[in-house]
Amino acid sequence: MARQAPTTCCHCGEPAVLELAEAWSDHAFLLETCCLTAHEEVCAGMAEDPAWARDLLRHLGAEVLLGHGLRRVADTGCGQLLLDWNLEIRPVSFARAADFVRRHHTHNAAPTAWRYGAAINNGATLLGVVMVGNPVARGLMGRGTVEVNRLCIRRDIPRPLAWNACSQLYGWAAREAEVRGFERIVTYTRADEEGGSLRACGWIREAHVRGRSWNSPTRARTDRAPLIDKHRWSRALRPRRPVPRPPVLPNIMPLSLDAAA
Repeated sequence: MARQAPTTCCHCGEPAVLELAEAWSDHAFLLETCCLTAHEEVCAGMAEDPAWARDLLRHLGAEVLLGHGLRRVADTGCGQLLLDWNLEIRPVSFARAADFVRRHHTHNAAPTAWRYGAAINNGATLLGVVMVGNPVARGLMGRGTVEVNRLCIRRDIPRPLAWNACSQLYGWAAREAEVRGFERIVTYTRADEEGGSLRACGWIREAHVRGRSWNSPTRARTDRAPLIDKHRWSRALRPRRPVPRPPVLPNIMPLSLDAAA
């Protein structure tokens, strides 16, 4: 026989009350209980058992109220519980993605062009963007390869809400490259970064790249990023229709002016 919820609170002796009073788009929510002790008991149970907390809030109508699927109840570690919605990858324009990178990336500017990209949301909250373009290294150009030039996640939101966001964006970027006919996708991380998000979605670390300046006597440039060592990561793809590569031109020496005359 199913256990029935008590009709009387064991703490205050009044009729037991447990309802979702409010839920906001910033992931906060408010429970209504019959007394303070009952409220503290429920909140402590939610912090200790996230799965039970998720099922409880689903039962109380959180998903219906805000229109998102609840992934879990996130504990920020400072006594605050937040509604953590299922992550959703969405289309994004180049202008919006570039503006997002300019505002939130810690050490790199936004790319000047791309091939494609996407955003990732937690409910109504825009968490981050990924921007994919041509490889920066000349040796990788024209070889059926694209590069994740920027992946940026906001740092001004509680970290539990962004859990798994990087891996989902890296995974999406690789799948989209495969659909578009590319055979390989690469990206770079700083040498002091572990790259756990890349490993989680099947990328491998293939090379250590020494930090160097883009400025040279033949082409003056201003370095916009710190000159630090990096790791190059890659993932092999299996496209159904490989993207066409540019033809290799024969190495023909130009005629001299005398011969032309």
